[in-house]
Amino acid sequence: MICKRMNDGWKLHDAPLFWDASYLDQVKASTGDWMTCDVPADVRMPLMEVGKVRDPVLADYCFESEWIEKRSWWFFRDFDISEDEMNCEILELVLEMLDCHSDVFVNGQHIGRHISVHYPFVYNIENLVCLGKNELAVRVTTGLESVSDEDLSELNWAVCREQDNGGKYRSDYRRSFVRRPQYTVGWDWGPRVVTCGITGDVYLRGYNKIAIREVSCNTVSTDGHIKIMVNVDNLNIISTATGCVKAEILYEGVPVASAEDNSALFTSGLNYFDFDLYVKKPKLWWPADYGDQPLYTVRIIATCEDVTEEHTLQYGIRTVELDTSAIPVLGDEHRNFFFIVNGVKVFCKGGNWIPNDCLYPRVSEDKYRTLIDEARGANFNMLRIWGGGLYERDIFYQLCNESGILVWHDFMFACTTYPDHKEWFRQVVAKELDYQTKRLRNHCSIVLFCGSNENHWLFNKYETPKWGIDFTHDKQYGMYIYNSMAKEAVRKNCSSIPYWNSSPYGGALTNDETVGDVHWWRNGFMSHDMNERIEPKDYDNIEAKFVSEYGYVGPCSVETMKKYLCSDSIDRSSLAWEIHNNVFEKETVFEGIRKQYLDTPEDLSIENYVLYGGMVHGLMLGYSLEAIRFKEHCGGGVFWMYNDTWGEVGWTIIDYYLNRKIPYYAVKRSFAPVKFSMRIVNDELVVQACNEFPRQVEMNAMFGYKSFDGKIDECEQVSFVLPPHSRTYVHRESLPEKDYRTGSIVLMPEDALADSVMLRVHDTRNLEFTPGDIIVLKDSKVAGGRALKLTSNKYVHGAYIKGEYKCSDNYFDIIPGEVKNVFVECPDDIKIEVGKVYDKEWS
Repeated sequence: MICKRMNDGWKLHDAPLFWDASYLDQVKASTGDWMTCDVPADVRMPLMEVGKVRDPVLADYCFESEWIEKRSWWFFRDFDISEDEMNCEILELVLEMLDCHSDVFVNGQHIGRHISVHYPFVYNIENLVCLGKNELAVRVTTGLESVSDEDLSELNWAVCREQDNGGKYRSDYRRSFVRRPQYTVGWDWGPRVVTCGITGDVYLRGYNKIAIREVSCNTVSTDGHIKIMVNVDNLNIISTATGCVKAEILYEGVPVASAEDNSALFTSGLNYFDFDLYVKKPKLWWPADYGDQPLYTVRIIATCEDVTEEHTLQYGIRTVELDTSAIPVLGDEHRNFFFIVNGVKVFCKGGNWIPNDCLYPRVSEDKYRTLIDEARGANFNMLRIWGGGLYERDIFYQLCNESGILVWHDFMFACTTYPDHKEWFRQVVAKELDYQTKRLRNHCSIVLFCGSNENHWLFNKYETPKWGIDFTHDKQYGMYIYNSMAKEAVRKNCSSIPYWNSSPYGGALTNDETVGDVHWWRNGFMSHDMNERIEPKDYDNIEAKFVSEYGYVGPCSVETMKKYLCSDSIDRSSLAWEIHNNVFEKETVFEGIRKQYLDTPEDLSIENYVLYGGMVHGLMLGYSLEAIRFKEHCGGGVFWMYNDTWGEVGWTIIDYYLNRKIPYYAVKRSFAPVKFSMRIVNDELVVQACNEFPRQVEMNAMFGYKSFDGKIDECEQVSFVLPPHSRTYVHRESLPEKDYRTGSIVLMPEDALADSVMLRVHDTRNLEFTPGDIIVLKDSKVAGGRALKLTSNKYVHGAYIKGEYKCSDNYFDIIPGEVKNVFVECPDDIKIEVGKVYDKEWS
């Protein structure tokens, strides 16, 4: 195969929106205001370079570029064709992502119209090009202009808009009809920045005689039986050909299994070859902490006469199932929702993933790497790709494969009805589903395809009658896609990957705790009752079998705020401050601080607003994730959300600039692979132990009541033997009658493999203690930073390392007499200062 990249050297011009494909010559004749750019690019990127707009993620600049939606945008590029390329039997032009409605021209000839960002434009231009110089042109618009009120009336205007939730600058009904990233019209966590451009790679690929069109790998069993399907295209429309097709599996460059058909007959068009390969003593791929992540290389070689085509991919040998079996002990209506990897039940821990920028084409590979590294650093083993964004770039899935992060993958439908009663829309969606399932199926990280985000939940007439939606089989408002089309695509192209109709989904009504997954919003952060929004103990009441969405909001660091507000002084009455606050925040940060710390949070400096708001954010996420994990019949806790598309007071634990927010550390502790938790259940004290490692863990610990001043210590040594891959209750007793305002039940492992834990009975501000002094027992220079050993003779709430450093742990409590070991990534010559959050002067 010949491959020519064509990402650089483009020219760009805008024109009136009504200048359609017939205006090509007029655009080419335009003078002045031509810009240059490389692709992938949203048109704002070159506009920013020439100073016509400012970065929409900063301050209130997002409003400055809304006019872009009302123009057509024309990209031009010359390209040379060599003799080798001219001699190809087919020469395909590939534009991987066009956002969103596009017309494509080669040498002035219109070759096609494309109306989806979710699959590529591919066209054989063999007969349209000449030796030497040629021209490619692409007209792009947002696609929103194509949707009328009459169209929307067919959906009864059933589209969720943040304008209805108080986000007055964020909404567009028309998104339902346009296969674009849905979030770009604005969401609760991001502004309206309707993207437009050539947002993926552009290249030519040329073939002679044959082309390898697709490869599918499937682990039949963990004893190493692998099925591989290869699809080879014989480009001769009339004649058969003979040749060879070989499938080979290698580990670290050494072949470990192979199979071939050395007298393959290629009939005209597509030819499917199936191979059974057997890897002896296979190295299985596991989720993070459950085992290692070895990756094999699958190499396909197809030969026809003097032409050889080769295709390689990385592959992890693993099996996956979704266990939805009945739970008799809970009653006939209750069912499991557990992922089973290589026969082992996995508790899924992680966050929801959204696009990493309002201008997604500019996201670098380094940003992907940092985000995946930080997810692993926080003990994630799952990310859920949310259905209002994008099918991510290949690098995302490759990094998840390498890191052992499972991927729950929504198809790109979110929070609206869709016109699946229209044949043209079905055809576009069918191409998307077919392309993406084939593209993604060989990634060992992908363990679920899911039909949509919240559409079963939000639009059924029983739970949300306001939309006036009454589903019929001939007009399903999108349900035909999730209930039938997506299922068929997964069954056809990757039947070994489980499928789930929507998120949430399950039971007589969606979001039922008895079956499937839930989004815990209406009894949590999105409750109209502020007490429910800010009460961590409410999460102890969850009985769901899998929690795939819920969350809490909190601030970024002061340094991050200054960056995105473009100001060294932060004005909390400004428009910029308003729009960089989550739509659902609604004074919840203040009320959370008031509940846990002090009466007048409105009087806090911005530094203390960040500190106390971040601590409450950490408490809410840390406590809730621990509560979800504590439930023996729950298969996972995935919070909303992990990463950000711009800077704001919002859901995430990593900010837009890739800095850890305070709750990052609370999440990390709650997701620790070896973890103890304590809860009060029916007046009993119950201790749970988790061990996700593939080996047994034996551990001694001190367990009992301790006063916060350290004067009462009733702890005794206990021992635990934790089986591999286990999550069990290891201790029960009647709750001791103690003063839980001046002390608590603690469990302090002697092994640093697990953190100490303390039973939470009261809100922090209702505890009675004098904060202890933090004693630095040791401060050693080590490779990459400093190793600290900290302790205190009294209880310390919220000990933290001052400064913007990454730490092995931070914003943690110290139990009297406990020793905490902390690694700080920092230069050798930095003076490390340690502070503590809670001081009684704030009460």
